[in-house]
Amino acid sequence: MNRTILITGGAGFIGSHVVRLFVNKYPEYKIVNADNLTYAGNLGNLTDIGNKPNYLFRKIDI
Repeated sequence: MNRTILITGGAGFIGSHVVRLFVNKYPEYKIVNADNLTYAGNLGNLTDIGNKPNYLFRKIDI
């Protein structure tokens, strides 16, 4: 994994679909999901990819 893709808001409805697409389409890239988990963020949207080796979640407010 020599490249990293940062996705902000990846726990929301649209963001979770983008994160899932990138994690599955680019297994050689590290996909970082940065979300503050406010009203729209729900990690339950991403339970199917939570254990993938190229996926990383960080709860942050940027």
